[in-house]
Amino acid sequence: MSGATTALVRAYFDHDNAGDMDGLSSLIAPDYRHHNNAATLTLDQFKRGAGWISEVLPDRILEVLDVVAEGDRVAVRWVLRGTHLGSGYGEPPSGKTIVLHGQTLLRLEDGRIAEDWEAMDEADLRTQLGAMPGEG
Repeated sequence: MSGATTALVRAYFDHDNAGDMDGLSSLIAPDYRHHNNAATLTLDQFKRGAGWISEVLPDRILEVLDVVAEGDRVAVRWVLRGTHLGSGYGEPPSGKTIVLHGQTLLRLEDGRIAEDWEAMDEADLRTQLGAMPGEG
């Protein structure tokens, strides 16, 4: 994996962590698409989703655990941690630490992120937030 690829991917997650959507946008191709489960989002829709999770977990930090690249694809395994201080699904904030594990596969094009596929257990997130029956 090239140093430029690693730097691009880490910068993407650093900007996301900082809530710096302008910085993040500078790394994204004009026709970027974000895939999450069955949904395909534009950059603006992705930014709204990032704003939503920031309201629910305002101190959230996404830690990059592994980065593996081949060709124009980069796989990232990550863990997100934050304090439940805002309502995500109508539940009251609990003040609990939320831990969410996931992976993102990114496709690069001309030195920018053109597309990504994010996989995380949203049922686990809902359960931890207390918005779904289980161990909230």
